[in-house]
Amino acid sequence: MKKLFSGFYSPSNTRIKNAWKHEKTLFVFDTNVLLNLYSYTEDARDDFFKILDGISDNIWMPHHVGLEYQRNRLEIIKNEKGIFKQLNSDIERIKKTIESNEKSKELQESMQDTLDTLSNIVKEWNDKQPEVRSGDKIRPKIEEFFNDKIGVPFPNQEDLDKIYKDGEKRYKNEVPPGYKDAKDKKDKKDFSYGGLNYVPMYGDLIIWNQIMEHAKQDDIKSVFFITDDTKEDWWYIIDSSGKKRIGVRAELREEIERESKISLFDTMTTSSFMEDGKKYLELDVSDDSIDEIEEKSRTIKIKLNDIQKQNIYNNTLFNSSKLNDFIANQYKQEIEQVTKIIQNTDFNYAKEQAEYLIKNEKENIQKQIDSLKKSGIL
Repeated sequence: MKKLFSGFYSPSNTRIKNAWKHEKTLFVFDTNVLLNLYSYTEDARDDFFKILDGISDNIWMPHHVGLEYQRNRLEIIKNEKGIFKQLNSDIERIKKTIESNEKSKELQESMQDTLDTLSNIVKEWNDKQPEVRSGDKIRPKIEEFFNDKIGVPFPNQEDLDKIYKDGEKRYKNEVPPGYKDAKDKKDKKDFSYGGLNYVPMYGDLIIWNQIMEHAKQDDIKSVFFITDDTKEDWWYIIDSSGKKRIGVRAELREEIERESKISLFDTMTTSSFMEDGKKYLELDVSDDSIDEIEEKSRTIKIKLNDIQKQNIYNNTLFNSSKLNDFIANQYKQEIEQVTKIIQNTDFNYAKEQAEYLIKNEKENIQKQIDSLKKSGIL
């Protein structure tokens, strides 16, 4: 039975462990994995590259992944820098709001250190982010690892057009991968590069075909695809007390094993890749890096007893994973001090100013948060 329906059987931990160390295993990386590096702390990026170095002879990038990375890199950098610009603007706005009211002296004193600390953290983290015009230290690292490990483009437009035609049928019948992009990317304009025309909504299907073609080589027996695309057109997802990813879609495993004659195919997210790399390669990778990548959109929440204290803090939160992770990992002492200051403040006296602060800042900060969420940054 297993032989007939192999797509439904996930590889055992023993097979995965052996594959990690086998010379005929290929690790393939999706575009989102490379672009997400721009949102990690420096330590997390270093740990990612540490694992990459441990398997450097076995890594590979589909040509279309490289093309998507180059096309989207500057936009990602711009968005990352924009986060900190907005945060600085919000911090300064809150400072001016407090300073503009003569009744705010006590509240101002209690929150000044908080806001100054946030300003310093934002500046320090922003200084480490790549610039649009220069200073991108991430791309040279990617180039170093994948210099001669990138696939070739399709030889002609006819081959791409066949994929698009096949994609119409697959997407209509919800055959993975990529059919979820039929709606999300249908309005994105086609683009050309290298004399070929590309249709964005078929990007995943192009990558999939390039993986299957490359995996036909005799020296490849196992393929791991690392992707942070967690939609149902890559993963089998069930709703059991919340949605849970069970594993790669059976159709994908069956197709690549049939077409490419490999014996093992599996997918993993970046955090799973790092967790397995740490375990199977016995590398010194920080658990904090793995946790950061797994939960890169966390929000700082300091539990306070008084409702008025909670209201003030809730309405001056900044929902940026970069800021949150940086504070959580490197500014624990400052957080404790800030908490103590707020807890010791006489908020009965400051109630009027607190209400003034909330009224004038809540709507604007929420707009900033909604904007970041809409753009997909949060």
